Amino acid sequence: MNIDPQLLHDSHVLGTLDRATVLLNRNASVGWLILVPDTEAIDWHELDDAEHNQISLQVRSLAGFTARWFAADKLNIATLGNMVSQMHIHLIARHRTDPCWPKPVWGHLEVTRDYKAGDVAAIRAALDAELDLAQGDTV
Repeated sequence: MNIDPQLLHDSHVLGTLDRATVLLNRNASVGWLILVPDTEAIDWHELDDAEHNQISLQVRSLAGFTARWFAADKLNIATLGNMVSQMHIHLIARHRTDPCWPKPVWGHLEVTRDYKAGDVAAIRAALDAELDLAQGDTV
């Protein structure tokens, strides 16, 4: 599966689920996972029923993980695709104390913070334990 270079530049690759790659946005100011389904569809209405059901189940599973792992006050789920047309779903853990609350992260997240050593591996291991995340060459 080829992933848009902008998504790869902005994210850590965590691993794969069935026909999808899970990314972690590099900015640790907010907990932010991205699901990139392996599909030719760009928008939801272009998915066939089987793809829609599979992606919906993956989003729901990742949403639960994201909300718990990052102890979210609110979870934002979005498929904008204005900058990157490849289908990808953002799962963003929001906190009343995050740098741009209550505004959306797009255009308002001016704080950049890197993950500490070991944080990405810990998230990857927890996802693997909970959702059987596969490792290896994902792009």
